[in-house]
Amino acid sequence: MNYRNSLALPLLAMAAVSVQAQQRVLEEVVVTAQKTKQSIQDVPISVTAVDGEFMKDAGISDLKELSVYVPNVRIDANDPGSPQIFVRGFGTNTFNPSFESSVGFVQDEMFFGRAAYFTEAMFDIDRVEVLRGPQGTLFGKNTVSGVFNVFSRPVGNEFSADVELRAGEHGEQRLEAGAGGMLNEWFGVRVSALTFEKDGELENRFLNRDEENPDQEAWRLKLNFLASANTDIELIAVESDTTINYWPKQLANLDADTRDYLDDFDPEIEGDPEDFMTSYNVDGVLEKGSSSYIGKLSHSFGAIGSLYNLDTVVVLGNTDLYVEQDQDLDVSPADIATLLNREDFKQNTVEWRFTGDGEGLFGLGSSMQFVAGVFYFESDYQLDAGVVLGRDVGSWLGTEDARQLAGDDAPLLPGLQLAAATTTNDRFDFDYVQNTKALALFGQMTLNFGDSWVVTPGLRINRETKTIDTAGTERCESTTPLPPASCVNGLLLGANSYDHRDLERKESDVSPKLSVMYYLNDEVNVFATYSKGFKSGGYNSISFTGEDLEFEDENAVTLELGTKGSYFNRTLNLNATLYRTEYDNLQVLAFNGVFFDVSNAATAISQGLEVDWQWLAPWEPLSVIGSLGLLDAYYEEYTGAPAPVTQGVNTRQDLSGEAIAFAPESSFMLSPTLTFALWDEMLNLSVDVIHQGDQFTDTDLDPASKVPANTKFNVRASLLDGDERWNLTVGVKNLTDKLTQNQVVDSVFFPGTYYAQQNAGRQAYAALRLNW
Repeated sequence: MNYRNSLALPLLAMAAVSVQAQQRVLEEVVVTAQKTKQSIQDVPISVTAVDGEFMKDAGISDLKELSVYVPNVRIDANDPGSPQIFVRGFGTNTFNPSFESSVGFVQDEMFFGRAAYFTEAMFDIDRVEVLRGPQGTLFGKNTVSGVFNVFSRPVGNEFSADVELRAGEHGEQRLEAGAGGMLNEWFGVRVSALTFEKDGELENRFLNRDEENPDQEAWRLKLNFLASANTDIELIAVESDTTINYWPKQLANLDADTRDYLDDFDPEIEGDPEDFMTSYNVDGVLEKGSSSYIGKLSHSFGAIGSLYNLDTVVVLGNTDLYVEQDQDLDVSPADIATLLNREDFKQNTVEWRFTGDGEGLFGLGSSMQFVAGVFYFESDYQLDAGVVLGRDVGSWLGTEDARQLAGDDAPLLPGLQLAAATTTNDRFDFDYVQNTKALALFGQMTLNFGDSWVVTPGLRINRETKTIDTAGTERCESTTPLPPASCVNGLLLGANSYDHRDLERKESDVSPKLSVMYYLNDEVNVFATYSKGFKSGGYNSISFTGEDLEFEDENAVTLELGTKGSYFNRTLNLNATLYRTEYDNLQVLAFNGVFFDVSNAATAISQGLEVDWQWLAPWEPLSVIGSLGLLDAYYEEYTGAPAPVTQGVNTRQDLSGEAIAFAPESSFMLSPTLTFALWDEMLNLSVDVIHQGDQFTDTDLDPASKVPANTKFNVRASLLDGDERWNLTVGVKNLTDKLTQNQVVDSVFFPGTYYAQQNAGRQAYAALRLNW
């Protein structure tokens, strides 16, 4: 029996177990967090690695589910087209497509420039590396808060095949399969595919259908050519398509006047955000998909002059992404407004880098390693969106909600009602086209001073240009022979037509990095790292007025103090990092009572602690992994922040010194596993204890948007064949059926009422894995 793999201990920074002289030890884990292969214990930044086997064991289907196992990381993927990713409390709400994600996404060494890729090809995964803090020195662009560095399974030296069948509650069916290997001395292939579907847990009573019911199909092809003993060429093609009923929101905290109005459309209307029931009239849908192609050439020069192990890597990438969605903007059975959204994104990237070793630099250090290269990025993004007013907007204009939003302009409402009665096809359209070009030079050098000191300086020089055409157009048609005096959308939304051409923004940035690591002994080190991050500015793509479009670049400076070590004969790995990050010109998305504006929020601070550990207990059946995140993230200065809409449209407040949204003060994960021999098989019993502290989920820190602290439990049992031919797992996620909100934000048309997104309830599943 192969105990090394049959123990199936998950990898969170250290993962496999081996038996050496009858003693269990944690094996070294190799990552590429610094563009070269090295032990995770030698990387002087806060990084967590999770392997694909653990993701399968735990029934993890996507990066959102994975994020709860990583300290100080949060992913909201309820909107697959605009997921929000937060590291150490900072990220970007990409509901406004102008914003680029503050957390970079890299898969198979290609950087992807839109957050929507976080929800694309998450199958056949080998490992995920989560790098916290600014990573601008080595990775892509706009990685001001961190990077998800994802690797799919490589072409193996020998042919193998695997398939996983998973079934669960709410009609979950997932089939993931892969096969391949080296077919001869110079050529290999791996083909993998995914099909996934699930009934939605959220029932739309008005339309008698489920919302949030994903249906995804994806495939990946990898070709590996060994052109010579020193040259390796890898070609990757991947495609993914997803369709889902949309969008997964419920009304919460209905006040009396809103309930009275909506009762005419649905007598059973209610505002309970935890009953998995919603009621809105637009049969919305979201469709998204991508096609990506990656070419990677690796060549080893060997020794040249004073350098040795000199290698070069060229990574070429091309990708197309589309997102199409229709959604009920009022989330109610009344036909007030619909948001239409069409996005197309095309990207080309080139990265050419060199790595190597040497005997030191100008006499400094006993030895050195370096990475240096150039990165080019170009993308074209097009947005066609529109807010379309529905047939019931006239009756809504007569409500107390409309009068609250109108404020001093309430006397205009009777005129708006008249206009609504005499116009049709009333809408406001957004047309936005953006071309982005970025060129960067980057380099990092690791200098070794004897056996104890390691100093790593790094630098990235980046120049970026954005060219934008943007237009907003109000349109309507008259139901009478006379032309309309005005369109309702212009008056209701405060909108007017505009057309701006050839807007241009040029930015340059220099992002340095410096790490110092000291080895106390062969197994334990301490380190300090200073790094700077940069995220480019841009223009608001969803503006109703065409005014104040531009927002500035965002900058971050981080200092980390940490330790990484193996203890008790390599049966305990413990990594801990203290950090402080200062953000300047923080980019924020703020609700103004009608829609969402983009702006900069002066300065903000994030400081805290991150710990993860793996322990092989003296009692041999028991192994434990865990993580802890402590987070103190707040606005240092934000005097013009939006206030809750209940205080009035466009009301401002001073949030200086207040906590930021999506930043729980604590997060904790503990996962003990018991492993027993059962005849020729192995039985694993695991429990995940996952705690999230309370947090605000809206920028304005409305008390109604605060989600209380909660603790959830996952349990699973796995039976593994001793020859690794099969693995059967049964499990339950959220065992106690703890009901929580993912996000609560202001509603657009009903002040004092909120849109709530509910996290999943209890979910039972079973999975069978077969290997050949």
